[in-house]
Amino acid sequence: MKKVISVLLIIILSVSLFFGCNQKKTYVNVYFKDKMSNNLSAEKRLLKKDSNSPSDVAKFALSELIAGPQNEANEALLPKEAKLLKFSLNDGVATVNMSSHFAQKEGTQALLLRLSFVNTLCEIKGIDGIVIQVEGKPIISETTGKEIGVLSLENIALNTVDTNVMEKKTLKLYFPDKEGGKLRIEKRSVEIQNALSLEKTVVSELIKGPSKDNLSASIPAGTKLLGIETKDNVCFVNFSSEFVSKTNSGSLATTMTLYSVVNSLCALDGVSSVQVLINGENGVEMGNFVLDIPYEKNENIVG
Repeated sequence: MKKVISVLLIIILSVSLFFGCNQKKTYVNVYFKDKMSNNLSAEKRLLKKDSNSPSDVAKFALSELIAGPQNEANEALLPKEAKLLKFSLNDGVATVNMSSHFAQKEGTQALLLRLSFVNTLCEIKGIDGIVIQVEGKPIISETTGKEIGVLSLENIALNTVDTNVMEKKTLKLYFPDKEGGKLRIEKRSVEIQNALSLEKTVVSELIKGPSKDNLSASIPAGTKLLGIETKDNVCFVNFSSEFVSKTNSGSLATTMTLYSVVNSLCALDGVSSVQVLINGENGVEMGNFVLDIPYEKNENIVG
């Protein structure tokens, strides 16, 4: 009898282990901001609940979004005080009612925050779009003053800029004159499809070089923009090593190169200074400069 009981216990244990090991695990992607760019980075989270309903998975994903990133390369877009006040899901559209902390972000950060919610929730099976509310009220477009409706993976690029057309901007770009003694302003009209890329557009246009014959390129050929973001009015620009290694080490050349970038970016609203990184590192020497502090616009070298 004891042998029979022992065999039964072994069978029961084996079956339990088999089903336990083969139980499908559910992971969700939660999106945070990459520290070095205006891009989102996904972190996987293992669902801790037994229920796999879209509503329960979404609530779990939102709790992880509010808790913040685990990867040191990422940063939270929501303050820790933020709370989910209410969640509902009807006909594939999730309504997310957040506390007032959600509305504390502005400009690029606000756009990225919306995008993080859309990417996180719309990847969940059964959720096709989301409506975001703050304290029970719909969020309003900064551009149009109208309600922002349902956001989805298909329309988020348009909704983040609140427009269905390309946005035209006039940039003030600073290039050295050919005599090399002063920076000159070249105004350039560009079309920007995504407002998140405004700082990136400025640097990309600088890399292209000037269109006027009396001006010279400021950024050395081969230089790559590795990342760019603005935080607390400081624009962090991450260049490849060519930005330093291919710039003439003389004080005039390095001054023209550095302040071509600084002055051009400081011409944007919300940028008061620029911190240049080289391959993600600060403190790199560049001629007579040490790139360890944010630099403000220098009007003394503008002609």
